[in-house]
Amino acid sequence: MLEEIFDKCISKMSISLSQKSKESVLKEISAWLKPSIKGEGPVITKDGSITLVNPQYGEAYHSLTAGAISECLMKFVEPSRIVQKAQSKKKIRILDIGFGLGYNLAVAIERIRSVNSRTEIEILSFEKLLSENIPLLPEPYKRYHKLLLDGFPEFCKDGISFKLLLGDARQKVGECRGFDADAVFHDAFSPYRNPELWTYEFLKEIKEAIATDGFWVSYTSSLPVRKALKLLGFGLNDSPNVGRKRGGTLASLTIKDDLNFEDIRKINSSPYAIPFRDETLNTEPLEILVNYRLWVELIKVAQGGIEPPTPRFSAGCSTN
Repeated sequence: MLEEIFDKCISKMSISLSQKSKESVLKEISAWLKPSIKGEGPVITKDGSITLVNPQYGEAYHSLTAGAISECLMKFVEPSRIVQKAQSKKKIRILDIGFGLGYNLAVAIERIRSVNSRTEIEILSFEKLLSENIPLLPEPYKRYHKLLLDGFPEFCKDGISFKLLLGDARQKVGECRGFDADAVFHDAFSPYRNPELWTYEFLKEIKEAIATDGFWVSYTSSLPVRKALKLLGFGLNDSPNVGRKRGGTLASLTIKDDLNFEDIRKINSSPYAIPFRDETLNTEPLEILVNYRLWVELIKVAQGGIEPPTPRFSAGCSTN
């Protein structure tokens, strides 16, 4: 399958590669696609909360080494600034890319309501396929988690408006234009295994749904994602390295870059710092990945064959 798509992409691009380059490209893509965790079903994370393993992507829905709830709080809710905004704002809007198990949203609702019980919350969420037998979060998040799980696909209750769009998010992302999100929780599976939800074109659609002072947050610090955000006009900051060697990414249209020198250098000069592309928002994921890696190879050749460090992977859903 991989070699067939590789040959198809080579033909479309009308390029030729040496056998050494071909082997290098195929080997690296195969490594990206290799599951980081085997099996499926429930797993107890470090903070005692339970997550699930998705066998299709070979990843857990949450960090095993940090803990599912800890990751929700420190990787998404706190960096997004929504708790601070809720202290004075009448309504908070959250755009959720990858509902997963619903943990991020349940934790976010509880934290917002803990500082202002009268704040209205509007949520628009995307998910390709819901998992079965989702474990309920413990208190104090259980009430809101159950509200979400019982309310599919949409409800409006107790000042909380929720709508879940099932299916390929690329085909439905147009529905979120003008949503004016205070926060975007971008929590799809890792970019090198779920590239269709991290492309320049998909992120461009997300930009149309975020408020000027809103924050886009994610666990990933991958170069193609950060490069796409930069090209779209976002300022980039690091978020905490919860359960990982590297932090995630915080992006906004109203902040300046605050990354270390090495990260800036990589974004500006690494062959891997080119966005995933999906101009039709309908390209097969593996084709997106192959096209990306072929362009990386062409840039490497143009730069004199310098071989930079390849992207590293950590256990769970987090990818550098």
